Formats: sequence, C-alpha cells, structure tokens
Amino acid sequence: MSTERFTSALSAAGFSTLAYLLAGCSTWLWYPLFGKYLIKDLMLSGEVLGAIMTLYNLSYAFVVLPAGRLSDKFGRRKIMALGLILMGVSATIMAYTRDPIILSIACLISGAGYGSFIVSVTAYTVEKGGVKRTGVVYGIALSGGLLGEVIGSFIGGSVKEMFGSTTLFLLSSMISFSAIIPTILLKGDRHSTDSSRGSLSVKSLLAGNESFRSLSIGLIFHTIGFNILFPFISVHASDLGLSDYGIGVVNSAWTLSMVFTTVPWGLLTDRIGGRWILTWHLITSFASWMFYAYSWNPAIIMISAIFMGIVSSMDMPARRKILAEIADGRGVGTTIASLDLITSITSIPGPMIAGFLYNYVGVLGIFWIGSLINLVGVLFFLKIRG
Repeated sequence: MSTERFTSALSAAGFSTLAYLLAGCSTWLWYPLFGKYLIKDLMLSGEVLGAIMTLYNLSYAFVVLPAGRLSDKFGRRKIMALGLILMGVSATIMAYTRDPIILSIACLISGAGYGSFIVSVTAYTVEKGGVKRTGVVYGIALSGGLLGEVIGSFIGGSVKEMFGSTTLFLLSSMISFSAIIPTILLKGDRHSTDSSRGSLSVKSLLAGNESFRSLSIGLIFHTIGFNILFPFISVHASDLGLSDYGIGVVNSAWTLSMVFTTVPWGLLTDRIGGRWILTWHLITSFASWMFYAYSWNPAIIMISAIFMGIVSSMDMPARRKILAEIADGRGVGTTIASLDLITSITSIPGPMIAGFLYNYVGVLGIFWIGSLINLVGVLFFLKIRG
C-alpha cells in the first residue's frame, strides 16, 4: 500500500481510533487482573470466578445483536456513547463493593456496555473502509484500542498496588466517560431507513450463507477454547511469583506486540483474504498458548506473551474482512453483531467450565483443554469461500 493510500485509511479511521483507545484503556485497567482479584484478593472460589465471568460474557452476547441493529437504524455514535456510559457506571459500582452478587450485576452492566461499543465502532470502521480496505482501516482503529489496552495493562497493576482497587475502578470509570468526546466528533456516521435488509437474522445468515456458517462454527471452537484459559492467564503469572505490576507488564507486552502487528496483518488480509489468515491464526494460537503455559520464569513468560500478541493480531482484521464481503455494504452492523452473538453465547460456558476444572486439572490442564478445542475450528475455516 502506498503512503497516500495508508494516509487515506488513517483519515478514514478518524476519531474512532481515539475512542477505541480510551475504551480499551478503561477496560484493561482492571480486566486482566480480575481473575487474580477475585481468587487471590477476595478469596473467592474458582466456581465463583467462573460464574461472574460467565455473566459478563452472557451480557455481552445478548446485547450485541440489538446494538448492531440499533446502530444500523439510528447511527453508530449514539450506541457507542450509550455503551461507554454503561461501562463507566459499572466500573463505579465495582469500586465500592466486594460483594460477589453486586460484582456480578456490575459485570452484567459492563458486558452490555462493552458489547454495544464494540459492535458499533466496528461497524463504523468497516463502513468507512469498504470491502477493499476493511482490513487496514479496521486494523488502524483496532490498533488504537490495543494501544489503550497496553496503557491500561501497564498502569493498572501499578495503580492497584499503590492506591488500591477502589482507585483502579474509579479511574476506569472516568476514562470511559471521557471516550464519549471523540465519539461525538465522529464524521460520516450513517444510519439507514432501508428495510431491504430488515429481515436479516442469525437464522437467515446461517441458513443462506455457507461462508457465514463456516466462519461462525470455526470461531465457536476458537472462542470456547480461549475463554476457558483466559481467566487463568493472570493466575499462571501469579503462580510464577509475579506481582500485580509484573502481571500488568506481561499483559502490556502481549497487547503492545498486537499494536505493532495488527495493521501489517490487515494489509496482508486485504491482499490474500481472511480465510487463510484465520486458519493460520488458530494453528499458531495452539502453539502460543502452550508456550505460555509451559513458561517457567518471568523472562520466558514475557517472550511467550509477545508471541501470543503477534498471533492474536491476525484474528480481527481477517474476520471483519470476511464479514464485510458477506454484508456487501448493507446491514453491516447486524451482520457483525450476528457473528458476535453466536461466538459469545457459545463461549459463555468457557469460564465456568474452567473454574470447575481448575480444582481437578490445574492451570496446565486448562491450557491443554482450551488449546485443543481451538484447533477444531481449522476444519471449518477451510470451507469459507474466497
């Protein structure tokens, strides 16, 4: 891609990149530490951790399709702003409670807010990029979100250690509310009264489009596997003797490597298509997750985190590229939300299963189970057309 075309893509991403950065920073101040916070700080059981994270995923899953449809109808900015408000409110609740039930309610609100924001900002950037530039335009905006995750991960552990969890959650809340400003400044926000795609549904997409069906089934296995092991990434790091600050540094290394590799993967996706990128993503995910699971000291775990970041950045530009081709410029929000609904709902049992298995197979067993489930998705990605 020429410098002129890249500058054009950067301009198309616009304020959505800044909004994504702030939203990512807000969430990742606390989210990577949440598993350790529940188990180590609040002394809750693995089952309770699994239940709370399941509620978060459940809320995210059930909000994405309504949010996608509403963003198609009323515009992306309004739904993005609503999501940010919910994220800010939920973080405020987390700051002032240690009760598992109230924390569960806060996670429900947070999942709904984050789901609304993500599906709307994704639809906005996919539309701005068009089918030919989806990978790079979405990749630029996503890189902003990932950079926010790096910042959040890096300072989250330090803030918690120095000022406590209450300050950590309040800071997350303030950053969420501040992201509303660049959201309001977004240009070219389109909404449609065209009803020609009004009949779009998860059922019609699954029944009528083989590529959507194969993409969905493949990602079901991938997300189930990932959600089984993700809550225990921080637990494994803690078992190796890392402090909250050290865990934050590891998560920062993971996401920072994603920042630097997402746009290159987006460029390659636009050139060769999303199917092959996603296929290799699942294969290399197995390798990267097992490398992390067998890391035996802080130096090795840092290297494995960087490897996981490079592999992780292959995912989203490729799947959004395929969805842009399926939507073909109409009902983009609904199409994106339909896929996110499918993968989110079917991955909901992951944390609960992991919380139960933790008592029997330990952290290493959880990583093996999640990684092997992930590999099944390769069989379905090979059926995607294009």
